[in-house]
Amino acid sequence: MRRVWNFFASVYLTVILSALICMVAAWGSILSVRYPQFYRAFDQEVLLPFISSLGAEYLPLTAWVWALIALTAVFGINTFVCTADKAAAVIRNKKPWAALFPHIVHVGFLIALLGHLVGSVWGFKSYGNVVFKGDSIPVPHTSGLFLRLDSTEMNVLPSGELDSLETGVTLLDAKGEKIEQGTLGMNAPLIHDGIAFYHFDQGQSPSGLVMEIDGKRESVELEGSFQSPDGAAFRLGEIYPDFAVDAEGKAYNRSGDFSNPYVAITGAHGTSFLPLSAPGASVSADGHEIKLVDFIFTPYVIFIINKDPGIGFIIAGSTVLVVGMILLLFFRGERAELVRQKRTGE
Repeated sequence: MRRVWNFFASVYLTVILSALICMVAAWGSILSVRYPQFYRAFDQEVLLPFISSLGAEYLPLTAWVWALIALTAVFGINTFVCTADKAAAVIRNKKPWAALFPHIVHVGFLIALLGHLVGSVWGFKSYGNVVFKGDSIPVPHTSGLFLRLDSTEMNVLPSGELDSLETGVTLLDAKGEKIEQGTLGMNAPLIHDGIAFYHFDQGQSPSGLVMEIDGKRESVELEGSFQSPDGAAFRLGEIYPDFAVDAEGKAYNRSGDFSNPYVAITGAHGTSFLPLSAPGASVSADGHEIKLVDFIFTPYVIFIINKDPGIGFIIAGSTVLVVGMILLLFFRGERAELVRQKRTGE
């Protein structure tokens, strides 16, 4: 057992592992440039479950990832054993506490490494979550949690670059009651119980029509209903992107292109078809004139929703590492790195 401990405590092992990690990372960089489409998927999945699902079929492209994981794991053990040995020696020999400062840096590294390990095994990454203003969607892989889009506002510079972005969202429970409310910005997600909500893209989508029926103006949602001044009921039906009528008088789409759009309007005595190419078009339905005045657009936002259960360890480890570096550089007495450099240059 002692021989195993001494093996992992070796500084020579540290040097060899460092060199191997650099070589494997360089190999992976070359492959990533040659096969960018393959490796792009790595950014959209949780690492270990994803590469495990690829199996042996893609081993020539994933072998370096497995090698890097294995080398990093051994490097982590090496760091832990070396740190434990040195820290124990400092305490046993009653050396000044400043002698522990370098090992605080190592502890921070180990904690952050643990966070990356946890995040590579558990959690999820979900792309393409479209939410319309006022609507809500269930949060992926999370029971009883819903995301509602309250507002979105963006400012664009004259050059076309995005200047600022504010997206208001609310997290709801299964009963529709508010759990948390917040605002997302550029590279500023809302984080709730380890789940991060990012604003990825936005736009507007037609959600209804403004129409006049016998001079009465109505705002109607798609597939919604409306009435004429005398009480006749109508309903918006199917939209035909490229409208045509066959020999039997039935409506159909000539193609999938949005080149000749019509919407079906169903009344008590049949169905009529209103052109949607531009405002001003009209149709007669059940003796009533129905005219298209304008379109109703509803903003939507596309969210990326991620959960990284290791983020807390990463933040804690990074904090410990930074504290250790500050102590090492400024508060180690005569051996403080910056103090030593300054005196050497005098």
